[in-house]
Amino acid sequence: MSAKHTKNNKPVSFKEKFGIDGNKILTSLLAGFTVPFVLLICATFSVYFSNSAEFTFALADFAPAFILISLGIFAVITAALLLTKGTLRHSIFTLCAFLVTAGFIQSLVTNMTFQGMPGDGNAEYASTAKIMINFTVWVALCSVFLWFGLLSKKAETGRSIMTFLLVLVLVMQTVSLIPAAITYANEQAKPDDTTMENKDIYLTTDGMFELSSKDNIVVIVLDRFDDNYFKEILNSGSPYLDSLDGFTYYEDNIAKYPRTYPAVTSMLTGMENDYTGTRTQYFEDAYTRSTFLPDLKANNYEINLYIPSYYAYDNAAVFGDLVANTSAAEGYTISSKGELIGKLFELSSYFWAPEIFKSNSIGSSSFGDIVTLDGDAPKYEMTETSDPEIYKNFVQTGLTTQNKKNTFSFLHLRGCHSPYAMDENCNLAEKNSVTSLQQTTGCFKFISEYIAQMKKLGIYENATIIITGDHAALDSDSKEYANENLTGLLVKKSGDSGTKLQISSAQVSQDNLHATIVKSAGIKTSTDYGLAYDEVPVGQDMTRIHYFQLYTGSDRKDENLTYTITGDGTDFANWDITDREHIGYMYK
Repeated sequence: MSAKHTKNNKPVSFKEKFGIDGNKILTSLLAGFTVPFVLLICATFSVYFSNSAEFTFALADFAPAFILISLGIFAVITAALLLTKGTLRHSIFTLCAFLVTAGFIQSLVTNMTFQGMPGDGNAEYASTAKIMINFTVWVALCSVFLWFGLLSKKAETGRSIMTFLLVLVLVMQTVSLIPAAITYANEQAKPDDTTMENKDIYLTTDGMFELSSKDNIVVIVLDRFDDNYFKEILNSGSPYLDSLDGFTYYEDNIAKYPRTYPAVTSMLTGMENDYTGTRTQYFEDAYTRSTFLPDLKANNYEINLYIPSYYAYDNAAVFGDLVANTSAAEGYTISSKGELIGKLFELSSYFWAPEIFKSNSIGSSSFGDIVTLDGDAPKYEMTETSDPEIYKNFVQTGLTTQNKKNTFSFLHLRGCHSPYAMDENCNLAEKNSVTSLQQTTGCFKFISEYIAQMKKLGIYENATIIITGDHAALDSDSKEYANENLTGLLVKKSGDSGTKLQISSAQVSQDNLHATIVKSAGIKTSTDYGLAYDEVPVGQDMTRIHYFQLYTGSDRKDENLTYTITGDGTDFANWDITDREHIGYMYK
């Protein structure tokens, strides 16, 4: 009896209590590792590796934090799976397998239809129907996993299949991450042929509200200024349009490109992009070969450019001594590591999260308020909050003048770009809580007050002012046009004022931009820039070209479609695709 009693009261070991054996350890480690590795490490690092040129900060600024967070999640999941048994453990394991598998499948679907940075204008907003269908698929897939992992008579076999899926996804994600990491490492290892004098040069906000007491050329570019947006505000009877005296509205204007890259650079240089090289190669070729900015400088113009990096330039050293508002960066400051980590997770989750939870507005510009360059002046950036901030600064400082040189000011605002985050009074609003009409109205409130101050300073009448868009709005990045794509355009030539807004149906395009500027301002050039907007005969059919870069899937064989518009651009029947060429990844 004594021996038997001792045997029955033998302490139960830790392993026996929780049923820990080799299989349980391996599956717990597998699930615990795969969840953070796939959904945090691979998702975030692959986005950074593929788009590192768009970010001001370095890999070392966030990698340790993500690794520590991932290790924490790994420890929690592994411990939970080791220290639970039965239905509870099977539920946790099944949930892990579901999240990893569903996230991986979602990322494949996302990458088939979209590549790039969602918040930089490349991602279309999902329709309600698409969101509901996607959510239904996620729920259905979750139900399948729960059935085969918990409720089915063959649940043990189902969990074995889930183990295989975890291994499969882990291998596939690792295989896809390695090439991106190698490419990134090779880019970082390339010898830097820039000197200390021209390294990390950027465009600043200096001189944004300073014009000349002599002659001025002001080009205000509203991002995505679709002609339909202007028609909206025109039909609304907005009082802000009353300030546009001396202006002509061109209702049949076609932009060269449908996106900020390469539209802004093309507007400033007149040079087309054939996509045979990289963005940087295009910028260098365009800015160094173009005669437009040198012609302005030769005519005693101080040139101030307020355009976004990455999409319009990589290093402002490319402008040489042509542009006044440049500064050399002496490093950068991160205001909040926590916010940086949160924004990166929000950005990376766009690719694997269900449509209902995706943030289509998170992009490289979203980090502008967190990471700032250390230089003589702030960097000019286009963020969701930039236009309200610009207006606030304008109200505080007002326009000033200098009398040493003429001024050419090219101001690229966020304008009509979604997500709509500025109301009609130029106040910052919650994302998508206002309409396109409200945001466009806010832009014209700023413009009307800008014009009012020019008049007060006595520099309005002799100024050349152009209000336009770098491009119109896109219905889809991955579908051919279903209707015409017209960009808003308003022009006031030097000497014009005191007349109501005129409307012209002349068939114009961005090819007429440089000629309009040099002829209106009386600039002496050795280059024939062609016809100005007002020199295009009304009623005469013109042939114009528009290039649309079509996303074609995850193989990155994007196409450059040439639309030839013969005659009236407001009639989509006159838009014909006359050429299409595979160009690889357009943002390379």
